[in-house]
Amino acid sequence: MKKIACLGTEAFTLGFQLAGIREARTVASARQLLDEAHKLRADKSIGIVITDEEVLALLDGHERSELQDSVEPVFIAVSAKAGSGDIRKMIIKSIGVDLWKGDDAPK
Repeated sequence: MKKIACLGTEAFTLGFQLAGIREARTVASARQLLDEAHKLRADKSIGIVITDEEVLALLDGHERSELQDSVEPVFIAVSAKAGSGDIRKMIIKSIGVDLWKGDDAPK
């Protein structure tokens, strides 16, 4: 069974640790974020990595895209202001199906 990990600031990871996630990596800079993200990608026991969108924003476009496009593990950026379009993209990436086919699809 694959594990869930979280990656972010100390305050961000603490909440997930209290919720029971054991694989928590604390980072303070973009360089640390990349290093820890690469370690998590190499760990075959990790299936999902939850990261803070604000920390992910520290990376340049290419580095951010590399993490967001990762399939194994899937990197999920959590934000206080996530829109339905972001959720739609994550669902398509995760299961390979667009659940919002049709005219009422969120833009």
